[in-house]
Formats: sequence, structure tokens, C-alpha cells
Amino acid sequence: MPKMSSGGRKRRQQQRTMEANLRREMSKPGKVAYTAAYRRWLIGRAFGWVLMAVGVVMAVVHIGAHLGNFSLLPTAGMQDLLLGWPMAGLLFTTGAVFAGRRLRT
Repeated sequence: MPKMSSGGRKRRQQQRTMEANLRREMSKPGKVAYTAAYRRWLIGRAFGWVLMAVGVVMAVVHIGAHLGNFSLLPTAGMQDLLLGWPMAGLLFTTGAVFAGRRLRT
């Protein structure tokens, strides 16, 4: 009878060992590995919430500017252009777009 090579047997044994190790690693509760797409989505969502907060703060500052003698900039016209309702609305809307995006898988 011809002598059989043990190369195939070793290869199958290594494959079984590797699969067993993989199953063991998958069954362990451990640290969750987030994908790059999920991280980008999470950062974009946080950025959106920050923009919405800045928009709300800007609107409150604008209300305060119109209620009394409150001025952050030297000229009132410049303050209306930079800290007014349009900019607060634009920031809030842009933040809502970023915060409301869905994760693409």
C-alpha cells in the first residue's frame, strides 16, 4: 500500500482549529467594533445636534437684542445681519438635516 502524505490531514486540522478559535471569539461578549461608516454617521449626527443648539442660542440672543439695549457688535445693523433670525434658522435647519440622516448600510 502506498504511503499517504500527512499534508492534507495537517491542513484540515489547522482549518478546524482556526474555525474553533473564530467561533470562540465570536461567542465572547466583548468590545463592539464599530464600522467606519457608523462612526462617520455618529459624528455627523452629533455635528447636527451642535448646529441646532447654536441656532437656538443665536435666536435667543437675537430676542434679547430686540428686548433691550443689548449689543454684542458695535453696530445694530451688523448684529441683525449676523445674529438675526435668518442665520439662526439656517443653522437650525442645517443641523436638523445632519442630525436626521439615516445610516446607510
